[in-house]
Amino acid sequence: MGSHKALDTVLMILALLSSLLLVASAIQILRGGDILQTFTQFTMQVIYVIFAITIVLIVLILVLENSSPVHTLAWIMVLIFVPIVGFVLYLFFGRNWRKIALFNQKEIFDSEILDDIVSRFPSFSYHFLEAGLEHKLHRLLKNNSKAILTTYNEIELISDTAVAFAAICGAIDSAKHHVHLEYFSITADQVGNQLKDLLIKKAKEGVEIRFIYDDVACWKLPQRFKRELREAGVHFVPFMPVWIPLLNSRMNYRNHRKLVIVDGATAFLGGLNIGDQYLGKNPYFGYWRDSLAIFRGQSILSLQAIFMVDWYFVSRENLFVQDGFPKYVDQSAIDKVINVSPVQVVASGPDTNHANILQLYFSAIANAHHSIRINTPYLILNESLLMALKTAAISGVKVQIILPAKPDHYIVYWGSRSYFEELLEVGVEIYEYTRGFMHAKILIVDDEVLGLGTANMDLRSFNQNFELTALIYDDLMVDKASDAFSEDLSYSRRILLDEFAKRGLVVRSRESICRLFSPLL
Repeated sequence: MGSHKALDTVLMILALLSSLLLVASAIQILRGGDILQTFTQFTMQVIYVIFAITIVLIVLILVLENSSPVHTLAWIMVLIFVPIVGFVLYLFFGRNWRKIALFNQKEIFDSEILDDIVSRFPSFSYHFLEAGLEHKLHRLLKNNSKAILTTYNEIELISDTAVAFAAICGAIDSAKHHVHLEYFSITADQVGNQLKDLLIKKAKEGVEIRFIYDDVACWKLPQRFKRELREAGVHFVPFMPVWIPLLNSRMNYRNHRKLVIVDGATAFLGGLNIGDQYLGKNPYFGYWRDSLAIFRGQSILSLQAIFMVDWYFVSRENLFVQDGFPKYVDQSAIDKVINVSPVQVVASGPDTNHANILQLYFSAIANAHHSIRINTPYLILNESLLMALKTAAISGVKVQIILPAKPDHYIVYWGSRSYFEELLEVGVEIYEYTRGFMHAKILIVDDEVLGLGTANMDLRSFNQNFELTALIYDDLMVDKASDAFSEDLSYSRRILLDEFAKRGLVVRSRESICRLFSPLL
């Protein structure tokens, strides 16, 4: 471990030197100058040596990380064949030199808080999940992320984004004590300004409002938009701000969570970001199909705890100390919920010991008996997930996956399609959603469990982003999600193996190249 840290330190210094030298060279070229006239031959040799040592050290650290061979080889090939491009990509998307220390601090605090909450609420009943898939998944999430199984909940599923946004705004408008929000992307358009104006109004009424936004995803958000919120008293705080993008690989670890909690009584969780595009107002995407769940009951305890530890991470304000956890939970509203609808909320990110949501997906798929239904905008798989899906299909499990028919991100769209042929060959049914854009993140297994949240079925969501997924053990909710899935199928076209296999060499090459780069992104 000590030698690994020493390598990291040396690499950080060399990378900084290499970056400065590359920038200086680029400026000289842009000015029309001759690099050889600017730098002596000896200086150029020093630059080449420093850069070569940097590349070698990057390769060495990649090997020592013992990551997946595909991930490691992809990086090494890029660094060898296009070293300057590979070097820049590594600074953006590669190893985070501060990741271990930074996230270890967060993990320790999160773990302490979750232990405290579990000790406060020991009475939740697990007896109805004593066997089968439900029991296995409950035990997995309890062990890998300390996810509390809450029993008494009321859940409402919404598939239409306009209805979902209206419900969020209605709940915020009725807030009396506090509103907690956590979003990946916000746009300063009609929808974004509508939410901003509502939050300003509530803040002026004396409602405590805390809002975590992802810094990188909101780079284009105008300063005026942020200033208006803060001047009104909204605590509007960025998640892991990135000041020098090229030299700060923090930008690779993004908060992809979308969560709203009102008065500790009602919570909203799903894939919906804030902007006109997400309400179907973008002509290119058209109708935006997303998923959102409204939670009332004991699950608020888990969701509020996750927000509060995230808030401590970004602001260093410890809400647990201020009058304790109950201040931000409406226990009387929770006690009124008598409907039995078991839920586990699992958080995942680079601050956790395990890839919690990835393990959930793998275990659910690997243990399926008759059906797997998946909605996802992206399909970038590691070898284990790919094998689990193929094995399930070969075993006679009906596997259906709905993806968008049009791209919003070029590389992941074409990279996703590179998996289609080998999945189709074993009987997996793949559909393209043609009504608009498919952005929902849904997993339904054996008509027993429903996974819904913010995680896409891709390596970025599983390994690098901070994500949230609610696992719901409720037959009624599973049936409603299955009905929505069936409706999605009616707006989708099935991809047939015979037709898909006829695509040309150019298309196949494009898919393969994008698949090669997808582990880096």
